[in-house]
Amino acid sequence: MIRLLIADDESLERRAVKNIILKKYNAQVEFFEAKNGREAIEIFDRVKPDIVIMDVKMPGINGIEAIKQISKISRDVYFMILTAYDYFSFAKEALEYNVKEYILKPFDKNELINKVSNAINIVEQKREERKKELEIQEKINMILPILDNEMSYAIINNSLNVIDYNTYLKYLGLKFYCGYCMLIKVKEKYNYVHLDEKSKQKLKVKIREFIKEYISREYNSISCLTPNNIAFFIEINDNQDDYQVRIDSITLGRRIRQAVKEKFGVSLSIGIGRRYYDIKNLHMSYKEAYTSLNYNSNEVNVRSYQDIYAASDKAQNNPNKKVDFIKSDKEESSREDRETLLSRIEKYININYNKELSLESLASHFNLSPYYFSRMFKELTGTNYSEYITNVRICKAKEMLKEGTLNIKEICYKVGYNDPNYFSRVFKKIEGMSPKQFKLNL
Repeated sequence: MIRLLIADDESLERRAVKNIILKKYNAQVEFFEAKNGREAIEIFDRVKPDIVIMDVKMPGINGIEAIKQISKISRDVYFMILTAYDYFSFAKEALEYNVKEYILKPFDKNELINKVSNAINIVEQKREERKKELEIQEKINMILPILDNEMSYAIINNSLNVIDYNTYLKYLGLKFYCGYCMLIKVKEKYNYVHLDEKSKQKLKVKIREFIKEYISREYNSISCLTPNNIAFFIEINDNQDDYQVRIDSITLGRRIRQAVKEKFGVSLSIGIGRRYYDIKNLHMSYKEAYTSLNYNSNEVNVRSYQDIYAASDKAQNNPNKKVDFIKSDKEESSREDRETLLSRIEKYININYNKELSLESLASHFNLSPYYFSRMFKELTGTNYSEYITNVRICKAKEMLKEGTLNIKEICYKVGYNDPNYFSRVFKKIEGMSPKQFKLNL
C-alpha cells in the first residue's frame, strides 16, 4: 500500500486530485489530506507518507517551508509540487529539497496520472531494493559470528592465508592496522568450580558476549572461545605510543574484570599481549597474552606482557634465559590450541559417527565455515574430513563384526550408512574384502 498526502488550501483542488488518483489506484493508495503547510507537517510526522503532493502557495507555512520541515523528518520522500505559472520561479527553490516533479495549475488529468504512476513505480522499486538489501544484511548478520570466530582462530594459529581475511575484515567492519590480544580465563573457584563442563561452556559463551558488548563501547574487536580461555583481538588507533597502549589496555582489563564480577559473580584472570601493526602479526600478541596469563597468574589478576618482560629481565640477569622462557611459552600455547581443537573434533566424530556428519554440520558445530573447517582439518590431520569419518565408521564396523552379535545389515545402519550395498562397497575399498568375507576370516 502506497501512502499519499495531498496538501492544498483549496478543497476543490484536493478533492479533484484525490478522485483522479483513487479512480485509478483505489486499492493501491491510502490517501491523506492537509489544508495548509502546518497540517501537512503534522500528518507527515504521524503517518510517514511515501509521496507528498504539495501546493506552493498556502496561508501560514507555505509549501516550500513545509517541504523543508518534512525533509528534516525524513529524506526518503517523493515530493511533487503544485504551482501556478505565477509561482514557477518561486517553486524552483523546492528542487533543492528532494522535489522530483512539479505539476502546473490548472493541471491536466493525464499528466497528473502519469506523474503519480511514475512516483508509485519509483517508490515500489525502492521498497524492493530495500527489501533485498535487508535480506542480504540478514544473511550477513547470520554469518558474522562465524566470520568473527574464524578470523580469531586463524590469527591464533597463524593461518590467515587459509581464509580471505580482507573480505572478512570488510564484512566485520574492521581494518586492524593496529591491535593487541587480550586473553581471559575464568578462575576455577567459588561457584564456577561446581559447574559441569556443559554449564561452564554456556557461562563462557555468555561472558564472551557480555565482554564483547562492553569492549564495543570503545573499540572494535573479534573473539573466540579457546578450550580454556576467551581470546579477544582489539583494534586500536595506530598513533598511540606503547606506554599509553599498555595503560589503556590494563585499565580496560580491570574494568572488564570488575563488570564481569558484578554481572556473573565469577573472577577473571587476564593476560594482555603487546600491540602489533598489521593483522598478520597479531598471532604474536596472542602468544604474549598467553604467556602473561600463565605467568604467576595467582598473584596478579590483569597482567601485561610488557610487565612480564620487564619482570623476567629483572629476575633473571641472564637475557638468554629470558628469551628461552618466553619462546617456550609461545610455542606451548600454539601447540596446545591446535592439538586441543583437533582433539575436540576427533572426539565429536568418534561419538557421533553413526549420525549424518556432513561438512556443513561439522563446521557449524565448531562455529566455522565449511571451507575453513575443511582446510584446517586437512592441515591438522593430513587427510580430509570425509576420509577420516569413513575410516572411523569402518573401524567401528570391524569391531561389531568381531563381536558377532549383529548381522551385516544391522551393522551398516549402526555405523551411519543407509544403504547396505554402498556400505559393502566402501568396506571392500578400505579393507580389500567385503564385510561377509571379513566375517568368514575371523
